[in-house]
Amino acid sequence: MKYNPFKPGSIVHPGMFAGRLTEIHEIEKLLFQTKNGNSSSFLIHGERGIGKSSLLFYINAVAKGEISPDDGANFNFLVISVSLEPHDTYKDIIYKIAREYDRELKKNEKIKATLKEVWEFITNWEIMGVKYQKVKEELDAEVMLEELTEKTISVLEKTNNTLDGIYIFIDEADKPFSNPNLGVLSKYMTERIHKKGIQNFGIGIIGISSVIEKIKESHESALRIFSYYNLEPLNLPERKIVIELGLDAAKEKNDKETAINEDAKNIIARWSEGYPHFLQQYAYSTFEVDIDDKITKEDVFRGLIMENGALHQLGVRYFDNMYFKEIYSEDYRKILQVMAAHDDEYISKKTIIAQTGLKEYTVQNAITACAKKGILSLKPGRRGMYKLISNSFRVWILTYANAVNKKE
Repeated sequence: MKYNPFKPGSIVHPGMFAGRLTEIHEIEKLLFQTKNGNSSSFLIHGERGIGKSSLLFYINAVAKGEISPDDGANFNFLVISVSLEPHDTYKDIIYKIAREYDRELKKNEKIKATLKEVWEFITNWEIMGVKYQKVKEELDAEVMLEELTEKTISVLEKTNNTLDGIYIFIDEADKPFSNPNLGVLSKYMTERIHKKGIQNFGIGIIGISSVIEKIKESHESALRIFSYYNLEPLNLPERKIVIELGLDAAKEKNDKETAINEDAKNIIARWSEGYPHFLQQYAYSTFEVDIDDKITKEDVFRGLIMENGALHQLGVRYFDNMYFKEIYSEDYRKILQVMAAHDDEYISKKTIIAQTGLKEYTVQNAITACAKKGILSLKPGRRGMYKLISNSFRVWILTYANAVNKKE
């Protein structure tokens, strides 16, 4: 057996992180501003599989001082990082933040001693105890948020000479089924803290782009708090760097080199379309099938279509449900394939009819059904124009179709 360095479905460790230099430098500037009394918050958004959580993991390490920026600056923030789940409510999120506060403070003996009396409210909430559900029902969310904010102010005041400040990072912010009121939470905390004359506190929110609308629904003016970073696919050189970093890690672990020819590297890089999760999966499956430590394009194709290979894994994680379980008609899938061939752009119903050869009523029924299931979206303010719900879904359809054609 040999160590496979690629990690599909997992957050990429900072040592393997590549690309996003613009976003990293911009957010480092925000950290520097906050450290020096000019509070700055940010929101990272983009499609699933685009690398948002991996970027946050890297920024987390920078904010804590575990990684130093290239310009020589260094940070020492108390970072409270939480990740949301589908059933999380507004109260659950406040609980999660307070609980993570408790964990982070306990890690630092110096800070813990300074703040012994400040953090007793966690015991009052019994966050770690068996009465969690009972206490959650009894407490009012606004009272909880007010107390959390007041304790944050106390921490910031008492650690002024110890810490650069505090950041709260909220990952997977789009996941809760109901609106998690992140707009209210962000607006209340930042304004209340700033009114106390404290300017070294910030919030980072990470999620797919729909989270922006959720924040707006919660509190429209909350959108003004954030600097926005929309993650685009990695460019071609960045994709190749990811592959090279992985093979360097494999060489170190396995005590032998696995080479890759340029054709194989180009195929993995191009087919991933710059989506880090796709890139990691293609590279992982290719590395698994290689038997002579010389990766070729034949290895890439075998890794793609083999049993439990890259296409299977991507389908299970992302798209099988939309493409097969939600859609029963081959005619409907034909429509999706035509739409996928038009890049990440809107396509007219007239074009779909012409390129599929299907009847107008079949196309219209398919469009209506797919729109209801969230598989495609309508162009705002323009009737009769449609596109797939995400570019990553488009890439998977194209890759899947290409692989089936090659197999046949």
